Amino acid sequence: TTPIPGVAQAQGTATFDCSTVTEIPQSECEALVAFYISTGGDNWSHNTGWLQTTTPCTWYGLTCSEGHVSRLHLHSNGLRGEIPQELGDLTELVELWLASGFLIGSIPLSLTNLDRLEVLVVSSNDLTEPLPAEIGNLTALRVLDLNRNQLTGLIPPQLGNLTALADLRLNNNQLDGPIPPELGYLTQLVVLSLENNQLSGSIPPRLGQLANLCDLDLSFNHLTGTLPPDLGNLTRLGWCRSSTQNGEMGAELQPNTTGCMPYIGRYPEPEVGYLAVASNHLSGPLPVELGQLTDASGLNLACNMFSGDLPYPVAQVVRWGSIAFNALTSYDPVLYPNWYWNINQTTAPTDLTVTGSSNGEPIIIMWTPIAYTWDVGYYEISYATAPGGTFTVYGQTADKMASNYTVQLPAQTTPYYFRLRTITEPHFCDPIELCAYQPNTVISEYTEVVASGGWDPPPTETPTPTPTGTSTATPTATATTTATATATPTHTATATATPTATATETATPTATPTATATATATPSRLWLPLILH
Repeated sequence: TTPIPGVAQAQGTATFDCSTVTEIPQSECEALVAFYISTGGDNWSHNTGWLQTTTPCTWYGLTCSEGHVSRLHLHSNGLRGEIPQELGDLTELVELWLASGFLIGSIPLSLTNLDRLEVLVVSSNDLTEPLPAEIGNLTALRVLDLNRNQLTGLIPPQLGNLTALADLRLNNNQLDGPIPPELGYLTQLVVLSLENNQLSGSIPPRLGQLANLCDLDLSFNHLTGTLPPDLGNLTRLGWCRSSTQNGEMGAELQPNTTGCMPYIGRYPEPEVGYLAVASNHLSGPLPVELGQLTDASGLNLACNMFSGDLPYPVAQVVRWGSIAFNALTSYDPVLYPNWYWNINQTTAPTDLTVTGSSNGEPIIIMWTPIAYTWDVGYYEISYATAPGGTFTVYGQTADKMASNYTVQLPAQTTPYYFRLRTITEPHFCDPIELCAYQPNTVISEYTEVVASGGWDPPPTETPTPTPTGTSTATPTATATTTATATATPTHTATATATPTATATETATPTATPTATATATATPSRLWLPLILH
């Protein structure tokens, strides 16, 4: 059929003449026909009335108000194809629901002109390309849900202009770059879901100003830095929905003690609100301010690199959540006996002892392994040659079940000093542990430093050399004896013998030849009286 003005050609159908439609503007009718054609309307799950009657307001999924299309609800309807630019001609559109289909391409720029649009839901499709910055023009938006697509690029800072926004879901895409601090201006925000992207950088402290926020999920990204204490201001977490008839947590909800929540799931709905930052690269101590989140039914901090003591107030708010797979410790007498929270923490081994000395023989280092031994990891052994000296890594064990290690170092008189730490490598989690992936190499604190024994080497014996100087001195003493025999006065002989001893001290390089020389001189004195008689 030859197209004529006002007539739209639908694939596989007869032409549709929008000039016959009177209940909405012709431009809106043509936009609907273009949408039907572009998204394979003939193959929709439900297409009752579409291009079959001249009353579009009765077509499946359409709602009209005051002579305009106001709502288009076609979620889970098998839409396939691209969203056409013509959809931006529905100038009075308030709600657009196109979730759970097979839509491809990008968000048309024309949609950013719909200044009356309050709900935009195009989740669970195959949209690509970055989000247009112009989406910040939709200042009437209350719900923006684009989760589970393939969107790329940055989160536009212009989203901070959407001050009426209560529900922002961009999770499960391929968005990267930082979380815009401008999101902290969305003071009406109740739900913020950015999990399962490739976001990097730190968590903006300004998010702690979102006083109405009750669900915050930043899990499964590449966020770094520490957890802002400002998040402790989100005291409405858990008040999004009525948790039970009396508004309190049910006693049947028990702590998840084994890991972080699965990436495909959320906390049980409709009961709870939560704060989730699992499976990022966050580190440092947990801010004690998180203890203010007394109504948060989910606090999921698992699969990061948090370290230091677990603050008691924070432990009190970890109910249906997890702090598993970090490097947290606690010596609190109340918390420590409750072993469930620390069985998967990467902590330092205990009871470190050293057997052996620094004499160059093997030194055996022994310790008590940590409780968390099943995921891949090891103990790193390092040593120093002096107290307070620089430590050098000597080696590592095969796994975290090891309880001893043998080192051999060069002999030295002072002790060697040893310390250990535990290292757990990235790993996938067992499904029963409810943690999809630990992306980090988690490193514990060091153990206390323990010294080996020192070494006192035996005295060095100087070998007796051939006494060259003594052999010269010995004839001197003999000559002196002869001279004494010639001299008649005994006193003269004695006086003559005295220089002999002096000559012996000068010529003798060691004590041993001196003793020999003395022994030679002594018999001369005993023999002299026999000659005189």
